Amino acid sequence: MIYLVRHGQTDWNLFKRANGITDTYLNKTGIEQANLQAENLKNVSFDVCFCSPLTRARQFCEIIYKGQVIFDDRLTEICCGDFEGKEENRLMMILFLLALKSGKRGVERFDLFMKRNCDLCDEIMEKHKGKNVLIVTHAANARVVNYCFKGKPKDYNFIKAVASNNEFLIYEN
Repeated sequence: MIYLVRHGQTDWNLFKRANGITDTYLNKTGIEQANLQAENLKNVSFDVCFCSPLTRARQFCEIIYKGQVIFDDRLTEICCGDFEGKEENRLMMILFLLALKSGKRGVERFDLFMKRNCDLCDEIMEKHKGKNVLIVTHAANARVVNYCFKGKPKDYNFIKAVASNNEFLIYEN
């Protein structure tokens, strides 16, 4: 089974600011969420764990998993360029979505972001088939990983979250 976990809350999540690759930290709620998730997953024996190298994901991972971790840059959150730290309001999201297509304003192009995440998912399916895999990552990555393991739904919407802070999803491998 593949267990996909989104890290816990940061202050930027709380105040609805785009985190992107800015290295933010879990807040008190995020640490509490990690402790709760550790309890939820305590009876699962993982064969391998992949984690984003960003601090908020690393912090979360260190609380919920005590084994060796593979920190993989492909699980780094999407680069939001000029939008990092900005309030996630309607206008900002429209401009951000336009920049996702073009790569302008320092934003990582969505097709490249999808490729790096899907490449990791393909690798996991090839090398870790039938094993318990833990993936600790971010909101945008969770959307793409969900897409890779479940298929693209008819009403696919990149903006709609598939995993809230501290939420996990499970896929068969």
